[in-house]
Amino acid sequence: MQLTGIVSLALVATAAVLFTTADAHGQMLVPDYRQISAKFRKDSGALSQAGDQELQYAPVENLSGRSQKDFPEAATFNLMNGCRGTVYEEGNNVTTLKPGADFDVKWIIQAPHPGTMKLSIVKPSEDSTGKITYKNYKTILTVDPFAQNGGEDGTTATMPTDVAGCDSAGDCALQFYWHSDIANQTYPTCADIIVSGSGAGTSTTTKVTTAPTAASSETSDAGSSAQTTPSTDESVDGSSAQITPSSNTTPSSNTTPSANTTPTAAPEATTAPSPATTAPSTSTTDASVAGDSDTNKCSRRMRRH
Repeated sequence: MQLTGIVSLALVATAAVLFTTADAHGQMLVPDYRQISAKFRKDSGALSQAGDQELQYAPVENLSGRSQKDFPEAATFNLMNGCRGTVYEEGNNVTTLKPGADFDVKWIIQAPHPGTMKLSIVKPSEDSTGKITYKNYKTILTVDPFAQNGGEDGTTATMPTDVAGCDSAGDCALQFYWHSDIANQTYPTCADIIVSGSGAGTSTTTKVTTAPTAASSETSDAGSSAQTTPSTDESVDGSSAQITPSSNTTPSSNTTPSANTTPTAAPEATTAPSPATTAPSTSTTDASVAGDSDTNKCSRRMRRH
């Protein structure tokens, strides 16, 4: 009887691990992404019963299925806000980026679902009830196809030179937005950023880090080469770059550094040349981020090299 009890406990533990893994599909790792905070757990109702990894990695469509009427979320909580329910909180890690400078972007894919990834600057918009939704301000680059295979990968992006209103923590976030049409799933991740010299904002107390400099001699552990072609997406006030990857899995630029998890203080990105050629495009993206994949998911398909 004792042996049977031990076996039963082992089966339960295994099932829990499998459940967590099944819901852990992928996210951005660099720049420093928002963590699951005590406030998030307090406000998220039944969702607070999930583990940190599931809350960070799982598709938001799956997470939304955890809601319970007898364990409701706070009136201001919005899982579909474009940043998987997270908002800026005082004390968040904040990465400072310079206009026109290159910076590293890294991600991990645990369960590949081919789709598209957009990297954008988003800004918070608060409604009359206090709910915050992050809306697209500028799309920096698009990677399509994306997440054809699993593993860690990355690329190098260039901060636009005409960013405005991102001078204070909480004014803007960097959004990694991976959507798979095949799986009908969405995996957003947000990182708090400051774009130096971009305009006035509300002063707050933050832990500020600096984006790692993109070096042309470095390559990603799991990356592959990528070419850059003009994008058919243009942000409100700037342009975006379209990255068309090689035949390997998750594309990356030749300038991608080795994969790390969460960077600490490092030299600010200054003069490293961008591997991606940015060209103006013909359409604009100023819609709500939370619904972005539905309306624009096919508009950015570019030919593969």
